[in-house]
Formats: sequence, C-alpha cells, structure tokens
Amino acid sequence: MNITLKESKLQFKNPVIGQPTRAVEDHYYARRIVAIVEGNESQFRFMASELPFAAKEDEMITTIEHQVSKHNAE
Repeated sequence: MNITLKESKLQFKNPVIGQPTRAVEDHYYARRIVAIVEGNESQFRFMASELPFAAKEDEMITTIEHQVSKHNAE
C-alpha cells in the first residue's frame, strides 16, 4: 500500500474540566493526519489510545494501513 503523509496535527484537551488546555503530553487528546493513500487524499483521526503522543512517521503509516485494511474488510 502506498501511503504518503501530508500533514499531522496534534489535538489537546485538558483532562480537568474548567482548566486551561496546554500543548503538553498530559493534555494530548488525538491526532489528525492528512495522507495520500494510493493517490487519493484522505483524512484520519486517531485518539490518544490508538496513536501515542510520540509516534514517529512509520508508526503513523502503519496505523493508517491498519485502519484502511479494516475499512476495506467491512
């Protein structure tokens, strides 16, 4: 499968309601990735439990491959 990462943005949310959110690992909530999969641009969103804060490019690509494969199997 041919996957090229185009953009990755972290999303943060303070676990304590009413407190300010900061861009720190403890407040990491999700990651939005724009990737080109087999020539088509697609958007993906992974929660913190699916993709860790310190994920590297190869981990992101592997996670996208799993999600695309899962979606194609349905």
